[in-house]
Amino acid sequence: MSRELTPDEVQERFLEHVRAIVDYWEREARAPTVREKLDGLAFSILAAIDGSSVLPRFVLAPDPHPEDRAYHEEQGEDWYPEAPAVACDISGDLHERLSRPRAKTKR
Repeated sequence: MSRELTPDEVQERFLEHVRAIVDYWEREARAPTVREKLDGLAFSILAAIDGSSVLPRFVLAPDPHPEDRAYHEEQGEDWYPEAPAVACDISGDLHERLSRPRAKTKR
């Protein structure tokens, strides 16, 4: 029976895709220099976030600390806007989970 993916499952699918992109750019012979490979990797990750891959588009918005606005106003500096609430936010520990062993997910 089909169902909505959980945030953990969405996060793992996103990370699986990023891992596949890393593997692709590591082997991509048409990009012989490190800089070309890094540019390609960055472009591919941004394309994935934009929904230009096998994944849907992801919401990417700032989520500043609640006290940031007051602090920056006091300093005479600009501040980031608050992000609207998102039901399936997978951010927060992506960088930590990327290096963990791959989780087995049901498909």
